[in-house]
Amino acid sequence: MAHEELEWSDKFSTDIVSLDQQHEELIYLSQSLLDTLSDDCAPLPKKQTAFKNLVDHALGHFDYEERIMRNIHYPDYEHHLSEHDDLRKEIGKISESILHGEDVADWKGLVSLVQVWVLRHIVASDTKIREYLRQADMP
Repeated sequence: MAHEELEWSDKFSTDIVSLDQQHEELIYLSQSLLDTLSDDCAPLPKKQTAFKNLVDHALGHFDYEERIMRNIHYPDYEHHLSEHDDLRKEIGKISESILHGEDVADWKGLVSLVQVWVLRHIVASDTKIREYLRQADMP
């Protein structure tokens, strides 16, 4: 199963070091999951572990990022929160199958979700935080 390689780039930067470190880890864990899923011989437990690692980090990251947005009075907070909530729901649906020992019939759907989330959410949504901070002249 071919997939687009994900790697950290400065274009993902929010100018908040702690968020950027978390984003870099999310990209690494996403790529690790994609690599595991592209291995047709990978056993289900390996897929489950790679998925769980990404989910655990992502859910913790969402909470952290939401706290930062509240602290800086980010004006698009509610919209950003709704994106996180949508992703939480998608993750929850997939988690039911994967983490309860079922092999997911449509791994391509999971690959697509990971790619779209990382590429769209971090690049399109999270970098808006950077623009807000720059316009507000916040450190």
